[in-house]
Amino acid sequence: MQFDREAISNGEVWRLWTGQLCHWSILHLIGNLAAVIALMVIGGKPLLRWLALLPIGAPLLSLALLGLLPELHSYRGLSGLVAMLVVGVAIDGGMIGRVVALAWGTKMVFDALSGTPSPLLPAGIATTWQAHLVGLLVGLATATGFLLVDRRKSITP
Repeated sequence: MQFDREAISNGEVWRLWTGQLCHWSILHLIGNLAAVIALMVIGGKPLLRWLALLPIGAPLLSLALLGLLPELHSYRGLSGLVAMLVVGVAIDGGMIGRVVALAWGTKMVFDALSGTPSPLLPAGIATTWQAHLVGLLVGLATATGFLLVDRRKSITP
């Protein structure tokens, strides 16, 4: 079920979705789910529309990883999709949402620059900070789409 470059190239396209559902350990899974729950609590009901788009965000994230990181052979975890939700909480979660998003962005930059492994991952598994960056970009594209839809709804009589 994990994102596996070779398996995907051999036609196992479901891995574009299921790679986000696999985790390296129970601690990794709990950490990712805790992040989703915390963001949902902060963002509240407006974040439900973001959550509903995760099945579209998952393959977009995987396709980006396929194209941008040819050296990445396997990937597991929700953190790229958590990044998408971070954009949602920054927009729909008020001041605390923006503070959380700023803290998350700072951590993403730290991870990218330092290469420090996540305490949620087993030894030898590196943080794929690029998935977080792609999730952020998918989140920004989602925000743009929501803005256009919301504007259209407010104009339509």
